[in-house]
Amino acid sequence: MRKHSFVKDRSPPAAGMPLGYARVSKGDDQTNLLQAKALRTAGCRRIFEEVASGGRWDRPELHRMLDQLREGDVVVVWKLDRGR
Repeated sequence: MRKHSFVKDRSPPAAGMPLGYARVSKGDDQTNLLQAKALRTAGCRRIFEEVASGGRWDRPELHRMLDQLREGDVVVVWKLDRGR
């Protein structure tokens, strides 16, 4: 039988893991190489990469990353706009 402790843990929460997300547009003959390198340099050990249109929410890798987020984790992106 498993015993449960009701003593509240007062230690500070463990630092979360930085998770990286890299995306390039479909059909633009782009790669995620530059983004992935920058994310690794920023300390991301897990990088979720995909090729998807910017106007769509159907992004399996983005959803997979969001499903794996835990309290304290940090999402890192290369940049929010693609300003051409």
